[in-house]
Amino acid sequence: MSFSPTTTLSVTATALAAIALLVLNSRHGRKQLPPGPTPYPFIGNFPQMSIGWAGQPYAEMVKTWGPIIYFRVPGREFIFLNRLEDAVNLFEKRGNLYSNRPHMHMAHELVGRKITVLFSQYGERLKNYRRMINTVTNSRAAPQQWDTQTRETHKLLGRLLVSPDDFLHHLSRHAVSVTMRMVYGHIVPDGEETYIDLAEKMAKLTNIASQPGRWLVDSFRWMEHLPDWIPGAQFKRTAKQLHYELEEFTNRPMRMTKENMRNGRAEACFAVSQLEDKDASADELHEEYVKYAAAGMYSGGTDSAISFLSRVALYMTVFPEAQQKAQTELDRVIGAERLPAVEDMARLPYVDAVIKEIHRFSPIINLVPHSSPVDDEYKGYIIPAGSAVIANSWAFAHDESMYPESHKFDPDRYLGTRGEGVVDPRQFVFGLGRRRCPGVAVAESFTFLAVASLLSVFNFKKAVDAEGREITPAFDFDDALVSQPGPFKCEIVPRSEAAAALIQRAVQAAEV
Repeated sequence: MSFSPTTTLSVTATALAAIALLVLNSRHGRKQLPPGPTPYPFIGNFPQMSIGWAGQPYAEMVKTWGPIIYFRVPGREFIFLNRLEDAVNLFEKRGNLYSNRPHMHMAHELVGRKITVLFSQYGERLKNYRRMINTVTNSRAAPQQWDTQTRETHKLLGRLLVSPDDFLHHLSRHAVSVTMRMVYGHIVPDGEETYIDLAEKMAKLTNIASQPGRWLVDSFRWMEHLPDWIPGAQFKRTAKQLHYELEEFTNRPMRMTKENMRNGRAEACFAVSQLEDKDASADELHEEYVKYAAAGMYSGGTDSAISFLSRVALYMTVFPEAQQKAQTELDRVIGAERLPAVEDMARLPYVDAVIKEIHRFSPIINLVPHSSPVDDEYKGYIIPAGSAVIANSWAFAHDESMYPESHKFDPDRYLGTRGEGVVDPRQFVFGLGRRRCPGVAVAESFTFLAVASLLSVFNFKKAVDAEGREITPAFDFDDALVSQPGPFKCEIVPRSEAAAALIQRAVQAAEV
């Protein structure tokens, strides 16, 4: 189906915009708002804001406006935080205030996502979600996932050995397989595309529903009362379709799990353990909480994992020096007789540094929006209630005071004397404060196993064209909520015949 945003303002909308801006100025009175571009009459800062979730445009504005930048559009206010210190001060030290999400009328109300893990306001519902998720992702419970992660990683190596040209699809299958087994107890067999396609669609539709600047109804909420048939109301038809498809994403794997429970085929997993919790099941909303918590883990876990794994292939192809250093360390510590295990993590500091630098070089999530329900004041600036206060992870990751020569892919920046005091980017790329991703411990073992195992047995090389010239992949990232690199080519070849044989043995053991 087609998703074409409305791009023109009606005469009525323009008039209301002017009134809204006048009211806004009156409300803030003499209190000083953060600096930012001068707004245009009636439409505010619409022309100066990007449509999408890219962080680089706002980081570049720091030279003109400073690290805290204010924008306003009719009915909405945005404050971008481009220094980690400011985000920590607000989202962590004032977490009691800054744990809400800013209201996005299209996503929250029309598409109906306001009760999901991603969009819920901070309150009992979100706390219930996080308590449930924490039962399988906290640091004590996370090791229970190591066996599944290891088996699925070995299957990934086997797929890459057989058909390396399909590496992007294999990486997606791997992320979905690990998450589906942990959340729903479902083993995704080779050839089954249902849940891979579903995860991809979920990410795309969530981004469409929530994209900043895309939907006029986010600024002019009265537009939701327009009849569906009039020109300019396409967004309402789009919202209904998005709601239907996103709910199907939420319901379909849960139906499968409940059916398996009725037939006695259910494997131990998050959804089953929660549904069988007799103490909690007395709550009439319990099953709904389980359903949305599971969907949040499924969507968040797969989309971000696919994004990270794609970056691994991209950066190891483009930066062979880092690949070779990691392989030297792996050969010395692990040897050629076995594959890495999670327990090896502490003995592989350079591999860990590579993982840190992948996270930093292009953060998977660039912009992280929070909101306060009341006016606040920070560094002499008023932070209006309900405004979108957005942490710019891209700006943090490319802050020269934190990461000198930030444009360079340089894992050594975290090691030895150079690494003393350097911020681990994982401190902010998973979010900050009370909305920080609850699955960090599970994500860390997943990413370590993937990076260490891939580099143990494979070389990533630039592909060549018909004339034998190397093709250097472009750093062409989209502006989605979870940023993905554009399709690219590379060659993935076993490091040796012994490495290929090791993969085959590992795949046979994983399938037992």
